[in-house]
Amino acid sequence: MIKFFRKIRQNLLSEGKTSPNDSVGRAGKYLKYAIGEIILVMIGILLALQVNDWNTKRLLKSKEQVYLKQIRISLNNDLESIKEVKEFNADKASYIDTTYVVLEQSSNPEKYIPVITDYMYVIAEFNVFEPNNIAFENMIASENIDLITNMELRKNLSLYYKRDFENSTQERIKEQTRQFVDYIMPKLTSRQFVKELMKHDSHLPDISETNIHSDTQVYAHLFIMIANMDGQNELLDTTTEEIKRLLDLIDNNLKS
Repeated sequence: MIKFFRKIRQNLLSEGKTSPNDSVGRAGKYLKYAIGEIILVMIGILLALQVNDWNTKRLLKSKEQVYLKQIRISLNNDLESIKEVKEFNADKASYIDTTYVVLEQSSNPEKYIPVITDYMYVIAEFNVFEPNNIAFENMIASENIDLITNMELRKNLSLYYKRDFENSTQERIKEQTRQFVDYIMPKLTSRQFVKELMKHDSHLPDISETNIHSDTQVYAHLFIMIANMDGQNELLDTTTEEIKRLLDLIDNNLKS
């Protein structure tokens, strides 16, 4: 491009030398040359600005794609986390259902206490979903949210990462599970339990004095835990659909 401009300039100069004895013609040639020079400079400036603008847009687009690819990885990890939570809930619900069956079928604590005790490592636990927001928060901290040119995508990402997943159904799951553990553990603790677990004798009541099979609080706790997990699963199903929509928007944006 520079060689092209230089050639034009040389042609104008050569034209200006064709009539050395004609002062009027020479002046006209010089004026023509001067105007040509100005035009060429203006064209050069405009082209430089256009190239600079193109490079700036290209760099911003590249930076946007880097952030979106990182967010896409985080969202796919969120889908895996949701899958793990739902699998845990399915296992826990199965153990609770079996506990109901055991309590229905026997009123002998020596038969059902060992079963319930074996199940406690699952029933006494919970699993909650928390989105991986590191990539999005890094973008916010760097004040680069404006890099996302798709307004729908920007809005939906902001809504997703602003949602409070802790103080919801998931918080009730934590509280209910802890309440259940605090309530049932003293019920399960007997002389035999301490002997087996701690290898010590104690003055605790005999296992035969346990009456979990007729304790309404135990049944209520188990029922509420099932209900809370159902609510959590609904939340996770809705979140899964939301994540899939976000991933579609990101993929379309990366292709554009």
